[in-house]
Amino acid sequence: MKLVCETCLVKRSAPPVKRPFQRSILAIGRNREKKTDETVIMLITNANKSGTQYAIKNNIGKVFTRFLSDGKATISFKIPDQDMQIKCDTVQLSGFLKVLKSVVSGEAIPNENSNPPKLSCLTMANRKTSVLSSTSKSLSTRCVVKSRGDYPIKGFSRNLVSLQISEIKLTRFDPQILLLKNLRSLNLSDNCLDMIPKALGQLRIAELNLSGNSLQKDRWEWLQEHTIQSSLQNLNIGSNNLAQFPINIIYLRMLVNLNMQANHIQKLPFAIWKMTRLRFMNLSGNQLGSIPESMVRMKLDQVDLSENQLAQNQVTVPDLRLQQSDIRQTPALWELAARVVVARKIHYSIGMIPFLLVELMHRTPICACGLLCFTSRIHERAKVIRLNCQHTIINSNHAIYADSVFCSQRCSSRI
Repeated sequence: MKLVCETCLVKRSAPPVKRPFQRSILAIGRNREKKTDETVIMLITNANKSGTQYAIKNNIGKVFTRFLSDGKATISFKIPDQDMQIKCDTVQLSGFLKVLKSVVSGEAIPNENSNPPKLSCLTMANRKTSVLSSTSKSLSTRCVVKSRGDYPIKGFSRNLVSLQISEIKLTRFDPQILLLKNLRSLNLSDNCLDMIPKALGQLRIAELNLSGNSLQKDRWEWLQEHTIQSSLQNLNIGSNNLAQFPINIIYLRMLVNLNMQANHIQKLPFAIWKMTRLRFMNLSGNQLGSIPESMVRMKLDQVDLSENQLAQNQVTVPDLRLQQSDIRQTPALWELAARVVVARKIHYSIGMIPFLLVELMHRTPICACGLLCFTSRIHERAKVIRLNCQHTIINSNHAIYADSVFCSQRCSSRI
């Protein structure tokens, strides 16, 4: 049994040091040096092409398979005192561990035969080591498809880290992509996609390019998955005929770079200020007439607002501050409770309070004084604001106006 994978050896008695994984070959078989039936695991790497053997019988302390679904496992040896961390395709790794289990227990492999597996003698051959330096598609970690002829007939390698499928008029999301557990960069630009499956949010993708498609009717449910919310750092959804800002983007708490250029977006959500890690934002070529005042709380390195409708004449922006007659009546009980939670900075999570209230508190606009505005109406005002940004790009005859909300009549009268 042979497995092409990536391994990392960690010595338990040594101080913890982060070590890189290296391409390896793992094989289970009989000891090549002894005329016995002793079975061993042989580890072959570029640094050690002669191979290192590890005894199996009474020498494996434990096999950790908690993250097997992600293609990861760890074998803990007694002698030497090392842990072998393995990264590989989930299916192949599962098969390797089944053979290992049958060797340790002396039982037959399920659905194979009624006898323990017959293992050949492990011998070193040049063809085995050549696999480590192979550039074949089966071991490739990158794939670029820019024409129909480039599409792999036998499917994508499960080892892919980067995948680009662009400019081929793809109309349907390929479900094979959802099987690539190691994928970190995905480029599906310049196609004809109109929907992204929710399961994409279960991949730990760091860079995603969906520009040049037709996602104006997509529900963006894939952005609600916890995995992609904690991994995605770069998102490009430019040129997708978007009429509205997809609200689920605000949950991408690790997002650093957001590109939404060349769409038809007219308003930004007030809750955008909660994207605390966002540093680069491209909103050029949209239909923005103003931006939320809450954006002054963001620490951006660069924001591009060029080619929008940010007119310079203040007369075109009406001043609709709250009037005395607009003072609302007694707030609802849920609003009073939410104000206490926010004012006293009480920790809350889904499960402690209803999910609907969690969503409301997350998306509620914020007044310039710092208080949340639960039932206030949104008002435009003729006021130019300055963002907390190192580089702001706008047209020379434009100015940035703010959409504002007011938590009280007092705040409204201060303007």
